[in-house]
Amino acid sequence: MRHVRALLLGLSLIALVISCAGYVLLSELRATPATAGDPVEFIVAPGETADAIATRLGEAGLIRQPALFRALVRWRGLDQQIQAGRYVLSPTMTMSDILIVLQSGRVVNDVQVTIPEGLRLEEIATIIAAAGLVSEEEFLAVARDGERFRADYFLLSSLPPGSTLEGYLFPDTYRFAPSANAETIVRKLLDRFVEQYSTIERSVRVPGVTVHQIVTMASIIQREAALLSEMPQISAVFWNRLKPQYAPIFGGGLLGADATVQYALGFDASEGTWWQRELTLDELAIQSPYNTRVTPGLPPGPIAAPGLAALTAAAQPDESVPYLFFVASCALDGSHKFATTIEEFRVYEAEWLACQSNQP
Repeated sequence: MRHVRALLLGLSLIALVISCAGYVLLSELRATPATAGDPVEFIVAPGETADAIATRLGEAGLIRQPALFRALVRWRGLDQQIQAGRYVLSPTMTMSDILIVLQSGRVVNDVQVTIPEGLRLEEIATIIAAAGLVSEEEFLAVARDGERFRADYFLLSSLPPGSTLEGYLFPDTYRFAPSANAETIVRKLLDRFVEQYSTIERSVRVPGVTVHQIVTMASIIQREAALLSEMPQISAVFWNRLKPQYAPIFGGGLLGADATVQYALGFDASEGTWWQRELTLDELAIQSPYNTRVTPGLPPGPIAAPGLAALTAAAQPDESVPYLFFVASCALDGSHKFATTIEEFRVYEAEWLACQSNQP
């Protein structure tokens, strides 16, 4: 009798343990990692195993127990049912919810956005808003707060206090989840900048410059050059103008770039553009730290988003030339004529003006 009672007690304890374990398991399956949180883009690669998916879901904060997720997948025989693709998941979803989505194949319809070289922040904001992602105001509120990103991006270490991310949002073609917020978008553009700048950071040939100065110069080159092939020469012109030995020949350390004046002027409502083609004498003389016709040295920061060619040219100017001037060519193909002396410059300028006067 005693043995029977012990057996019954043992079975009761086992049943209690199983019941408790089942309750804990069921509670965990119904639990979510958080009661609130932003949607997370999650990509399942073709052929990716359930084990790998579980690990990454845990790392992304989308599930609390990767081991339990693996067990659930095996118990339900779903190893081969998870579909490859791009999904939007949330930390407020349960494991079962996530499994249902990953089996559905309902992938995110990405939004493709192309950002050309040479645009300022406001123009990039217009493109982002036109794609239906976030409003211009939302984007600019984040993109103008450079301090918000400094700790996460080493290449922003030379960003002056209070600066925006002008020049650091890399121009390229991107794909975003429709749910992407402004910070996600800005970080993706910053990540691409870091990726691209890393290809040139060890080959900078201009002594004593910071990343911020390189990006600033690159933005000016991007706006001034029409041909990629001429960017190293235009870079040489601007860096030469800043050298003390050339100060007596050209403006005493003035950069003299019209694109910086255009940036300082801002939006022209009459022309509906941020970049005026013709500048008046009064406009060329406006007082602004960005007007490099009146303020020596580089402007406080970039004036537009430079591409890799402009960044490379800024870091690696053509050191074989002592050019200080350039004038548009009569070929009208975007090319320029380069000059070392003011006398050469005036000859080329006269040629250009004569060409212009003969245009219909």
